[in-house]
Amino acid sequence: MAGALAEYAAARRMERRLGMVARPLGTGRGGVLLRLGKALNMTGAVAAQTLARRDRTAAVGAGAALLAGALCTRFGIFHAGLESSRDPRYTVQPQRARLEEAAARESGS
Repeated sequence: MAGALAEYAAARRMERRLGMVARPLGTGRGGVLLRLGKALNMTGAVAAQTLARRDRTAAVGAGAALLAGALCTRFGIFHAGLESSRDPRYTVQPQRARLEEAAARESGS
């Protein structure tokens, strides 16, 4: 349960910190896999805490849901990275913004 919650919190923090570059995490194949991963992780965590304590089959199902959720999350991030690398909005614009910030700091110093 703690691992599933930590993974969910880390994913939310990553999305907030990335800003506009995080857009591919919610679209396309990556977005679908990430949403599926979150659902499987939460379902597996809840099942592990409630049903799995009394039933071995439920414990196996909860473990399988947690494993599938983790895999979906990893592959979702991978596919979102591929999508963002194909679109210059997510590669060139952030680089330009960093260069402009550095130039502004140098000229202001």
